[in-house]
Amino acid sequence: MSHQDKGALRTPVAELKELSAPILDVDIGGISRHGNAVLDLTGVMITTLLTFGWNRQQTLGGRFDDAKTATKRSLGSVVLAGSFQALMVALRGCGDLLGSLLSDHLVSLPSQSKDWLLYGRPTFAVDGSQFAVPRTSKNLAAFAAASRKAKSNYKNASDYAKAKTTQIAVSLCVHLGTGFPAFWNFGGSADSERGLLLSMLDRLPENARLVMDAYYFGFDFWNHLIDSGVTFVVRAGKNIDLLGQLSMKGKVKCRGMLVLYWPQNAIDAGHPPIVLSLVSVMVGRKKMFLLTNELTLSEEQMSDLYARRWGVEVFFRTVKQSCERSKLLSRTPENARQEIQWTLLGVWIAMTQGARSIPAGRRMSPVRVMRVFEKLVLAVSRLSAKKLNLQNDLSLCVIADESSRTSEKNSKDYPRKKGKRQTGEPTVASICDELQSLAKTRLA
Repeated sequence: MSHQDKGALRTPVAELKELSAPILDVDIGGISRHGNAVLDLTGVMITTLLTFGWNRQQTLGGRFDDAKTATKRSLGSVVLAGSFQALMVALRGCGDLLGSLLSDHLVSLPSQSKDWLLYGRPTFAVDGSQFAVPRTSKNLAAFAAASRKAKSNYKNASDYAKAKTTQIAVSLCVHLGTGFPAFWNFGGSADSERGLLLSMLDRLPENARLVMDAYYFGFDFWNHLIDSGVTFVVRAGKNIDLLGQLSMKGKVKCRGMLVLYWPQNAIDAGHPPIVLSLVSVMVGRKKMFLLTNELTLSEEQMSDLYARRWGVEVFFRTVKQSCERSKLLSRTPENARQEIQWTLLGVWIAMTQGARSIPAGRRMSPVRVMRVFEKLVLAVSRLSAKKLNLQNDLSLCVIADESSRTSEKNSKDYPRKKGKRQTGEPTVASICDELQSLAKTRLA
């Protein structure tokens, strides 16, 4: 056991106050409120974070009771919500605005650091995931695909039953330099991840770059990104047909293979082609094909960018598994959206604090970090007099060293419901002289 200086021990309340310091700096003075509103908005933010982000009790009421007591002890004499229902009423009124202000404040902190730019641009990994919600009538109407079509439009009862699945879709942009979830959007199980991403492009910083998997493709979709000033790196599979062997010397500088994405319907409609760079890279032990409209990126840079994209997958796994949030508990759509967005904020704050405390060269264990935060909340709410050192506890949240392992961890017999479809290679057809001439004309 590592030595812990007794002089560094502090009360749980003191540790929670220090953790709450960034939240206290959020400017909430511009929020217009109802004349009868008496709740302290800073208290609302902290209580919500402790309820959804740092507590794993089985009921929302139990989480709120701990959060309320902990918040009251850390903030002192402020007016807090008296019940979980009162907290949700406040969040339905200003929860989105409070979450946006807190997110923007947290984003502004690393935007001045050296980690903000990656190869000259703020870079974000994009992915989507779905969280189950209770099968109530309101959640069915808001999130289930079956609410969009009549029952008679489904071929059989099995398809209709699947369409009645109640899940909230989350589209997430994770900053690759710092690992924080910067921007997100919510929808139902029938909403497209691409559509959810397009609706939040205006929130991205200037000159942003997106790193995406093979699902994020399409002529109109990519043109929307380009028109918004966004560059992208995307994995290419057999779902994409390209035109190659272009001769455009003197006009386009490209460090990979210069190709066009130009479907026949776009040609017939008179649209110009999308000029892209195609490279073949090794990401880990896998050979992948990557496309980008940022033509000066090298193969090494694109390989590094796509390898870092795994961070968004890890974040979703942390939220779903480490924090046990794969199924939300809220029984109405408004409450479910508040629950997931404050969960994302709470997990990010916890992971950021954990990453700052981990010794150099060691990997952080998200599960252990979340347990440290849960332990802190419970210690404050249950009036524990035992002193602790949060930084020391977080520094111990490392993954065990398995460099000497000789056996495989994965079980080859693990039952999987469906096999993974192979991404494959993109088809690159030779461009005829007529199309090449037409492409130069439309790109002029």
